[in-house]
Amino acid sequence: MSRRKTVRTLAQQEFSQLQGVTVFSAGNAVPVELTTLLKPGTLTVIPFLTHFADLSSWEYAQKLVRVLPTLEASGVNVIAIGLGSADNAASFARYLKFPANKLFADPSGAAYTALGFSQGFMPEAEVSPYLKLLPMLAGIGSPGTLEEVVRGYVGDNESKPVFEGPTPFDILGTGYQRPFELATLRLFNMQAVLTNWAELSPPNEALLTQQGGTLAFNGEETIFRYNDSGILKYTDVDALLRTVLSADYTPSKTGGNGMVVQAESTPRSIWDTTISVSWDGEETGMKSGVSDDRVQLDESGCCYWVLLSLTGSYWVLLCPAESYWVLLHPTGSCWVLLSPAG
Repeated sequence: MSRRKTVRTLAQQEFSQLQGVTVFSAGNAVPVELTTLLKPGTLTVIPFLTHFADLSSWEYAQKLVRVLPTLEASGVNVIAIGLGSADNAASFARYLKFPANKLFADPSGAAYTALGFSQGFMPEAEVSPYLKLLPMLAGIGSPGTLEEVVRGYVGDNESKPVFEGPTPFDILGTGYQRPFELATLRLFNMQAVLTNWAELSPPNEALLTQQGGTLAFNGEETIFRYNDSGILKYTDVDALLRTVLSADYTPSKTGGNGMVVQAESTPRSIWDTTISVSWDGEETGMKSGVSDDRVQLDESGCCYWVLLSLTGSYWVLLCPAESYWVLLHPTGSCWVLLSPAG
């Protein structure tokens, strides 16, 4: 009897910690006690985002938007909390098309403190939070961040594609996260965040380094918990869905359009391919490496270079035939370069 009581108490620990915490609706800034948003006998998912101008929040919210219909169709209640003001939350909802009625602001970080989420690098140090962000971006006080940044550039065979529909990244294969694909999304997000920083960033600058996490409740009992270890180390959405829906959940191998795409062959790395390219009657041997002339041979025999800039932007130079090259950019712009013989 005593053991059962102890287990139940631990399962309800997070609910108790959140009692008395007030958050503010993104839709109308109305204050509400957080625990009153949990419905008895109902599964509730609470993503605790970082601040509304953080890349982690943007990426996580973009993934959540894709799975919200699935969760709602299964009767799962979703309440997202973010750090900042109600105005910050309203702007965030507008830019990311996140339902404002499911988004709430925690202007003081009270819920995060109550749950013991990481405060980032040297939380007690009396220095600017902006200075604390610099070592965190290098992985200091932010475990896993550096590896996650690298993953954005080199790709991940075990993860979904980032972008839906046909994209220039398809020349690297389909059904997995292609090299530079996630880095491109982060570049786009960073541009949007910096352009609207004053509108999105929290008035309380101490929240800039505060990390978040995710909780899932069945009534008052916690059935899932994830603590962000650092910047970009937010919750695995597929792991969350497996828990709150069923053990039989099968993640889609797409960027979120619901259609399963099976890769026909194992994607090959862009780093280790050596080919010969015939150009104007001459054969030139090329090998990919750390320079900007990274060469790849795709399944159709088409070669291309990935041209990088120091800012992280890039073009894909595609050679579908000897008579012309196609210069592609992830935004969709395109140039066709004809040879004199073409």
